[in-house]
Amino acid sequence: MLAGMTTTDALPRTGRRSVQLTAASERMTLDPFIEVDWEIPIDDRAYHLPPEWLPLYGTDAWEAMTPEARITYSRHECAALCGAGIWFENRLMQLVLRHLAELPVHSPAHRYLLVEVADECRHSTMFGEYIRRAGTPAYGPSADAGELDALGDVPGKHTFGYVLILAVEELLDVINRATMKDDRIHPVSRDIAKLHVAEEARHVSFAKTYLTEVWPTLNEEERQGVQSLAPAAVAIVADLTIDPAVYEALGIIGGEEDARSNPHHRARVVQGLAKLTSFLQQLGVINDASMPTWRDLGLVA
Repeated sequence: MLAGMTTTDALPRTGRRSVQLTAASERMTLDPFIEVDWEIPIDDRAYHLPPEWLPLYGTDAWEAMTPEARITYSRHECAALCGAGIWFENRLMQLVLRHLAELPVHSPAHRYLLVEVADECRHSTMFGEYIRRAGTPAYGPSADAGELDALGDVPGKHTFGYVLILAVEELLDVINRATMKDDRIHPVSRDIAKLHVAEEARHVSFAKTYLTEVWPTLNEEERQGVQSLAPAAVAIVADLTIDPAVYEALGIIGGEEDARSNPHHRARVVQGLAKLTSFLQQLGVINDASMPTWRDLGLVA
């Protein structure tokens, strides 16, 4: 980490934003066991995610499903997304806690980041509760974390960590916003999406403020470290929107392959990452030299 970057005296905008976000959390911190009506059975009365956001949407496998089978499939995909959410948030909390370990207690960012970790803990309990009540397998990524677990050794590690946090938050935010506004969606899924959107907005705000302020202070080695690792790490995030175990559990032969090759799903991933990739272009993480890699990985149009 850069000398002097552990104090918010060196990062005044981040310090001010931390104070604002801590105050916002005091005004609105949501308990998922109060805000979500868990008395409603998690059944197949309605879709659990918008059909258009399901990886098989528009494929031959989708067309062959009955309306009832499509809704059941959506319940499993929602449970898999919750499982991926727990997996991601576990790693994001580790990133934040590593950063916290280097911040002085009097820093406004120290207090705010503890609030963020508490938010993520509640979100993970919410996702776990959905999975337990949904009657599905206990979905969760089996993928090796790869670049995600190698942060301690890379230049610009905290900057890279917040790029990764933004990738997860922005992609989930687009899906959650579509879910919470859709009258076709099961009420429990809509409640979960609403809560997640409300609190993750704070996390996105902190990450963007921090990155905007820190990026110009990085040396060339640190910038290159972030620029070289970011595409592969974001590709891991995008890849985990498809869980092979869903297709195995439902007996959809060739489902994983169909989902991965589905142009509609690939376009949705690009759409979900659009706010992130636009921000990273403005910041300089994505530049003319690295853009072809992002395109080859299917992360930008």
